[in-house]
Amino acid sequence: MKLFKSSTPEQQLASLRSQKCEVKCEAEHIQPLPGNARVDPCRVQGPAETQKVAQKIIEGKTPTPTEVVNYFNNELKKRICFLDGGMGTRIQAEQLEEADYRGDRFKDFAEKDANGIPVSLKGNNDLLIFSKPDMIKDIHKEYFMAGSDICETNTFNGTTVSQGEYKMQAVVHEMNKTGAELAKKAAAEVTKQEPHKPRFVAGAVGPTSRTLSVSPSVEDPSFRNVTWDELVTTYKEQVSGLVDGGVDLLMIETVFDTQNCKAAIYAVDEYFRETKKEKLPVMLSATIVDNSGRTLSGQTIEAFYVSVKHANPFTVGINCALGAAQMKGFYKKLADMNSGWCHVYPNAGLPNAMGGYDEDPEIFSTNILDYAKDGILNFVGGCCGTFPSHIAAVCKKVQDCPVRKLPELPKYPSMMLSGLEPCHVTEEAGFQWVGERCNLMGSAKFKKLVDAYKWDEALEVCVAQCEKKSDILDFNFDSDLIDGQSAMGKFMKLCVTEPTIAKLPFMIDSSKWPVVEEGLKCVQGKCIVNSISLKPGEEEFLKHADACMRYGAAVVIMAFDEKGQAATFEDKIRICQRSYKLLREKLDFPPEDIIFDCNVLTIATGLPEHNSYGIDFINAVAEIKRTCPCVSFSGGLSNLSFSFRGLNSLRDAMHSVFLHHAVPKGLNMSIVNPGGLPRYEDIDPKTRKLTEEVILNKSEDGNHVERFLDYAEQVKNPPAAAPAAPTLKIQKSTPEQQVEFLRSLKERGFLRGRAHPATAGLRPAGPLPCGRPRGHQEGCPEDHRGQDPHTHRGGELLQQ
Repeated sequence: MKLFKSSTPEQQLASLRSQKCEVKCEAEHIQPLPGNARVDPCRVQGPAETQKVAQKIIEGKTPTPTEVVNYFNNELKKRICFLDGGMGTRIQAEQLEEADYRGDRFKDFAEKDANGIPVSLKGNNDLLIFSKPDMIKDIHKEYFMAGSDICETNTFNGTTVSQGEYKMQAVVHEMNKTGAELAKKAAAEVTKQEPHKPRFVAGAVGPTSRTLSVSPSVEDPSFRNVTWDELVTTYKEQVSGLVDGGVDLLMIETVFDTQNCKAAIYAVDEYFRETKKEKLPVMLSATIVDNSGRTLSGQTIEAFYVSVKHANPFTVGINCALGAAQMKGFYKKLADMNSGWCHVYPNAGLPNAMGGYDEDPEIFSTNILDYAKDGILNFVGGCCGTFPSHIAAVCKKVQDCPVRKLPELPKYPSMMLSGLEPCHVTEEAGFQWVGERCNLMGSAKFKKLVDAYKWDEALEVCVAQCEKKSDILDFNFDSDLIDGQSAMGKFMKLCVTEPTIAKLPFMIDSSKWPVVEEGLKCVQGKCIVNSISLKPGEEEFLKHADACMRYGAAVVIMAFDEKGQAATFEDKIRICQRSYKLLREKLDFPPEDIIFDCNVLTIATGLPEHNSYGIDFINAVAEIKRTCPCVSFSGGLSNLSFSFRGLNSLRDAMHSVFLHHAVPKGLNMSIVNPGGLPRYEDIDPKTRKLTEEVILNKSEDGNHVERFLDYAEQVKNPPAAAPAAPTLKIQKSTPEQQVEFLRSLKERGFLRGRAHPATAGLRPAGPLPCGRPRGHQEGCPEDHRGQDPHTHRGGELLQQ
C-alpha cells in the first residue's frame, strides 16, 4: 500500500520549517544563587580608580582582575585602546646571532636532536628573556611609549611543546615568570612617567607547533602528534609562570586551530579552579590564513567565535597572516556578532617576496583609520612587520574616532552551535534535522562497518547524511564489540578532517561519560552532548553539566530522575523544571544551551496507559517552553512507532504527523533519518486521519487505537490483488518467419477475409512472433473487438 507521495529532502525540510512555534515564553530568567554567577568581564560595572591602579603598577604590584576590567570598561566608553606591535619584528631588527641567544647561561648548551645534530638556539626569541633581558624590557618600553595600553610578554613559544624543539622544556615555568616580570618592570617605569594612563601586561600564550585538528600524517588522517591532555598540561604550566610573574591579563593568540585554543581555555579555567585565585581577564585572538576567511583548521571567524564564547572572554579578535585592508571584512563580521569587546592587530600588509612587510607607519595607520571611521574598534595594535613607529602613527590617527559600543544583549538568547561553519538555532531558522545514521543504534549498516573497523566506508555514511540535508550529526559508539571511547576518538578525528562532515555541528551521544568526554576533546566546534539526567542524583548531574560548560558544549537533558523515566505529562514537567532550576541556580548554565528531551514513548501498544504518550510529550514541550526561558527541545522519533517495526511507511507517516503537531509547540530538533519523512500534506488522507487520531489520542467514538491497529494490519497484509490478465510471450522473429506464420494461420482458417501482407503488397507494421502466443487457445480466433491482438513495436510482439 502506498501511504504517501514521495518528496525530496529539501521539500521535506522546507515543509517542517514553514511551521513556526506558537508558544511564547512567559517567564523571567532564574538567576544564579549568590556566588554562583559567571562574570561577564565586559559588563562589570565599577569606578575606574585610575590613580589607585597606576600606583599599584608603579609599585610592581598587580591590580586585581576586577580593577583591570573596571579600568578598561570605563576607558572603552570614551576612547579606543591600544595594543603593542610585533615583538618578533623588533627582535629581528637587532640581527642577533647564536651567541646572543645563548648568552652566558646557555653558552655551553650541547643538546642534540633526534638525528644527533647539535640543537641551534638561534630564533628561540623567548630565550632572550634570559640572555638579553634589558633588550626585551626596552622593547616593551618602546611600545608603551608609543601609546600602547597593553603589551604582551615575550612568551609566544613559552610552552613545553614549543620549547621541546629546542630541548628547553626544563626552563618553561621560569621563562614565563621572568618574561612577565620584565614586561611589568617596563609598565611600571612608563606608568610612573604617565600616571594618568596606567600600562598593563598581557601574558602571551601562543598556539604551539602542534595541532589537534589536523593530522601530520598523509597516510593516517586520524593520527595526531599531540593530545588534548598534553596541551592542557603544557598550557597550564605556562599560565602558572605568567601569573606568578604578575601579568594583568592573558592573551591566547594567533589561533590557527580552535581545538588548541579550547585546550588553552580549559587549562586557564583549571589553573584558577585549582589555585582558587581570581581569574584573570582572557583575550582570544584567531588567525585567518588567507582570503577564504578561515583558520588553518578550516573554521570561519563566526564559527571560531561560537566555539570559544563559553570562555567569557574579555576580548575576541583577529591577528596576523593578513594586512589591515585584507582583514577588515572578516573582522567586521566578528565585531557584528561579538557580544563583548573586540580587538584587531594585523600585519603591516602582506609579506613581500623577501618575507618582509612593505606598509610603513603612514600606510598602516591609514588602513586602520578605515576601521575607526566605521566605529568598529575597541582595541587595536599591530603584528608582524609593525614597529613602535607604526603603533605611534595609529594612536595619533584614530585617537579622536568613535569607539565601538557594546551591543545590547537579547533578553532571550538563542543557541549557537558550530562546526567549520556556525549554526544558529533560532525560531526563525526553524526545525533542525539531527542525522541518526552515524549512530550504532540508528543504522545497522553503520554498526556493521564500525564493528569491522571499516572507517572510510563509515565516513561515507556520514557524508550521505550531510547530502540529505542534516543540520547536525549524531554520533554514538556504544557497543559490546568495540571500545566505544577509542572508537569515538578515532572517528571524531577522521570526521574533523573531512570538510563535508566537519562543517556541521556534532552531537556526541553516549550513555558513558568517558566516551562523551573523548569526543569533546577531539572536536573544535561547539557540540551538543547527548545526554545527561538526574538519574544518578543531583551531584553527578551538576558535575557533568559543569564539564559540558567547560568544554563549551550545549547539552541534552533527559526527563529522567532518581525515580525513573518520566512517562506522564506531570512527571515530564516536574523533572525538566527541576533540572532547569538546578542548572541556572547552581551553575549559571547558559539557558540557551539547554535542550530537553521529554521522552518520546511508544504509542498504540494495546495498553491503555500508553495511549496518551504522544500528546503528553507535545503538551509537555509547550508547558516547558512557556516556563523555562531560551531552552530547545529534541526527541527520538523512532520510539513513537516502535510497535510497528517493519512497517516503515506507516512509521514514517506517524513521525511526520507527530512533528506537524509538535513543532508548533516548541520541538525544534529531532534525531531522524534525513530525507525519509514524508510531508504532512503528502500523506494519504485516510492514513493521516487515523494517525492523527492515535497521536492526539482523540476521536469522536474513542475507538481510534483499535482502528489504527486494524489499519496497521491491513498495511502489513494488504488484500490479494486481482489475477493478472493472460500475458503474451514476446519473441524475436525475422520477416520470413512472420510471413510463414501468417500463411499457416490462413491455411487453418484463422485469417478469413484478411489480406495477407505479402500477397497484398503491404509490409508488416513491425515484426511478429514465430510460434503460438503463450495462453492462446486452439479454436479461439477472437480478434479483440475487431482490433489486431498484437501491437507491433520495435521488433517485439508486446502484450496489450
